[in-house]
Amino acid sequence: MNCRLQISRNPMYECIKTIIENEKIDGIVIGPTVYLMNCFSPIYNHVRQSKLPVTVPKFPLTYSNIDKFMFPASGQRFLVFGGGKLIDFTKICAQRDQVSLIVLLSSISNDGFSSSFSSLKPDEKSYNQSYKSKPPKAVYACLPLLNKYMPHKFWVSGLGELLSKLNVWEDLKIDNKVKEFDEKPFHQIEHFIQEYTGRNERSLIEIIKQLYSFSILMKNDSSWCSRSEHEFEKLYADSQASHGKLVLMGALVAMKIRSIYKLPHLYERLLVDCRKLEISLDLKQEFDSMIELNTYKRMKNLSYVRPERFGLWNLVDSTSIDWKTIIKEIQKELYIL
Repeated sequence: MNCRLQISRNPMYECIKTIIENEKIDGIVIGPTVYLMNCFSPIYNHVRQSKLPVTVPKFPLTYSNIDKFMFPASGQRFLVFGGGKLIDFTKICAQRDQVSLIVLLSSISNDGFSSSFSSLKPDEKSYNQSYKSKPPKAVYACLPLLNKYMPHKFWVSGLGELLSKLNVWEDLKIDNKVKEFDEKPFHQIEHFIQEYTGRNERSLIEIIKQLYSFSILMKNDSSWCSRSEHEFEKLYADSQASHGKLVLMGALVAMKIRSIYKLPHLYERLLVDCRKLEISLDLKQEFDSMIELNTYKRMKNLSYVRPERFGLWNLVDSTSIDWKTIIKEIQKELYIL
């Protein structure tokens, strides 16, 4: 099933009105986090004016809770406004209930919004798992909405999600089960970084397009976009850091280890890219926290998080690494290279 990407420069209210009318929307689902954020209250107020039924899930969006959410009737169309967790959750429910989804992005924090798989925790104490789901019919990105209302942390997350694909690229190259793959989306990352001029409409459009290109790669599973950097993210999923920031931290960690073990790596390039995108300080603060809270010790388990998904941790034993020294070196090198 093909998912259309629609990027609009129309004002927020006009964009929402157009979606509701043109897509023949029967109801609206808003994420609980988005609902509680004051910056998004104008969107919620406008949605209510549509007179359509609005649902805000009031429970943790885990796979164990999908029976708590039921679409009212098969064959209908629903507008979903929220972040990656809500989109993943409703995609699973949409496949079960045989309804269609139209997504209005509240952020650019991940690349799974148009894929045919969803990543959710089985329950609140588990790692994220992949589940087959129904991709949306269309994904709308309203530029004025994202420019004005999207918090900075989601901008950093989008950049992190994109940069982390450079580590996926290296893992795909060493996976003997992967004979060939479309490398074009990976090559486009470098062009984006070279042309990057800060948070503006041009950069926003390019991030959306590139994340979309990775999203549609995930036709059978998420292995094209999720490798050894995601093992790191799973270990730290209980932190307050965004998904995109965590996978970029995981990519930096993986590339650092590649350089030590004389494997092909892009570690220095990643450091330079982080400075170019002005996100080095955001990352350093998270690494600082790992040292202060002693959570760096979790990385001893990297080789055992997801051994079935081939990547760096199948080649390197994570229990043999002095992780405190590694993290301190990354902290320093984010600035001095």
